[in-house]
Amino acid sequence: MMVRVFDDKKLLGEAAAEQASQAIRRAIGKQGMARIIAATGMSQVDFLDALTRDDKIDWRKVEMFHLDEYVGLPLTHPPAFANTSSSD
Repeated sequence: MMVRVFDDKKLLGEAAAEQASQAIRRAIGKQGMARIIAATGMSQVDFLDALTRDDKIDWRKVEMFHLDEYVGLPLTHPPAFANTSSSD
């Protein structure tokens, strides 16, 4: 098992995003598309920010599912994850 230690959560999120990016691009290369599931929680904000800014991924070929959101719950609903603040 490889263990990596980072000085802060932003660097951790960026490293995790790069690893995820490689896996997503590999899946697109092999299958023509990729499906990913993103975890929720404030600990994922830096990771998701870095991943979604990655221009090496052809996002048109990615289906993303976000855990803990509810079908039919509008994005404007106060408890929706989309409305959480990124401040800790």
